[in-house]
Amino acid sequence: MKALGLDIGGANLKAVSGNYGEIIYFPMWKRFHELTGELRRIYHLTNPDRVGVVITAELSDCFQSRKEGIEFVYRAVKKSFDSEIYFIDKEGRLSEEIEKHELYFASNWVAGAKFLVEEGWNNFILADMGSTTTDLIPVTDKIEAGRADYTRLRKKELLYTGVLRTPVFYVLPEFDVPLIPEYFAVTADVFRITGDIGAEDYSCETPDGKGKRIDDCIRRLARCVCLDAGGNEKYVVQMAEEVRKRILEKVAGALKELSDKYGICDVLGCGIGEFLLERAAEASKLNYISLSKHYEFSELFPAFAISKIVESL
Repeated sequence: MKALGLDIGGANLKAVSGNYGEIIYFPMWKRFHELTGELRRIYHLTNPDRVGVVITAELSDCFQSRKEGIEFVYRAVKKSFDSEIYFIDKEGRLSEEIEKHELYFASNWVAGAKFLVEEGWNNFILADMGSTTTDLIPVTDKIEAGRADYTRLRKKELLYTGVLRTPVFYVLPEFDVPLIPEYFAVTADVFRITGDIGAEDYSCETPDGKGKRIDDCIRRLARCVCLDAGGNEKYVVQMAEEVRKRILEKVAGALKELSDKYGICDVLGCGIGEFLLERAAEASKLNYISLSKHYEFSELFPAFAISKIVESL
């Protein structure tokens, strides 16, 4: 029996089946009309007997409402796969149909937490830092996380900060001067400058549509304070380091709050931002466990987890 896990998000499609794993940059707000074709490509590539699906794409502004987004993704998946298909809701229940749409809003984190509990892990914070967001899911003898994104934002279990797509001015409103609130640079530029990611990791579009070399990133970041790159390289590097520091402090602070609230000392980290999660856990004096050392495809953990869940049915 061959299983496929799909994580259908607003900016990326992630797919895992056996030894196959793929992250596809797929800006839903631009390419929603291509979703069925992309899913059919994955179907022909993997030929699964069962498909498990988690969804976060419903918030994309190409949809009038989250309900419309869930319905659109549901229909696209059903049209694309000649397989058993299961969707996971916020309570970790699997269903072949979607009736109460609100139960499926932003459900990707549930798969990872459910899988880890079934694997025997307990008393941990599941930390998944991706291109756009950071999920911090506390688990004691049960999954403690809020079931709605609004609730999770209030509880600091959802941080709208990622390592690629977050606009720099959101993280650092002011350096020695205020940053201008224009879409000139993103966190991918910052982490290219600091050396934490390579050009191949910069998988999203650049704000100016130009290159992903370090000098390109420096030029974009300089523009955030109305400067050219030439002669200001050292200053821009310092600004990048300050952005990284602010993100680290934000994640570390949220981890510490959740640790104190639930009495949890272990952080199980995954996602493309693992390099930052480890430092944040260390700064919070918590024990960091990299899921990449225990499971394949930690950068696609929700897709991996849902593939394993449906495989075991």
